[in-house]
Order: sequence, then structure tokens, then C-alpha cells
Amino acid sequence: MPIAAEEDIVRAICTDKWDGTRMAPSLFTGQNTSVSRLAIIPLSEHWDMFRKHLEKPPERRLELIGEINVGHLQGIGRSHSTPLELTVEPRPEDWNPAHAEIPQKITRGLATKIVNALKRHSPPPHSRNPVDPTPHER
Repeated sequence: MPIAAEEDIVRAICTDKWDGTRMAPSLFTGQNTSVSRLAIIPLSEHWDMFRKHLEKPPERRLELIGEINVGHLQGIGRSHSTPLELTVEPRPEDWNPAHAEIPQKITRGLATKIVNALKRHSPPPHSRNPVDPTPHER
């Protein structure tokens, strides 16, 4: 059963999809795009979980987390030049019980609209990259 339109979902934004200024549309292109549900795991707990399971240092590091409401995502899909009915399906994983997927094939044009609609979350100060110590640790 698809996730309700009222839910919010997040996606890890790593250095391979973020140049420090812009997100690559490839963050959402293709089929079975992985996302995570904030109704199951709060945003604050996603930082360590994503770092542990998605980072591949030094080339791929978690930079941001992008958030979007499922209903808003669906509205973007319906209003696209080639309308697409987007759904988010629960697909729990052992490492992430909040894991879900957008099963539809998302084109680059639609992905650009989704990326532009994301609310960007920066890591909290206590969660920043441990390789770069805070000033009091230097």
C-alpha cells in the first residue's frame, strides 16, 4: 500500500550529487528511487544512519538531506508536461526500517523539478564530519 500524501520523505544528498551549490537531477532519475520516511525515523537519526550505510569515503560523503512531502511530490508529477502518477512504496530494509521507493521511472526533466522543490537540511553541528574537527578540538 502506498505511503499517504501527508507523509514527509527524505533522500541522502552525497558529494556525487552535490557540487556545493546545486543538486544533480540524477538524484531522482530512473526507477525505484530510494527514500526514507520521517514518520518512522526522525530526521536527526537519519544523519548517522545515512553516513554509516551510504557514504563511501573519500569520494562519496553525505552533505545534505533533502526533504519533500509525498503529496507535493505527487503534485509535481501530475503537473509535469508528461503527467506521471508518482507513488512512494514502503520497502523496509534491515539497516533502515523507514526505507521506501518511488517505483516509477522519473525523467531528467521531472527530476529537476523534484530536486528544486526539496527542502535542504544541513548536518547539525554535533553531526559534522569527524575528520574535520571543530575549533575547540584542534
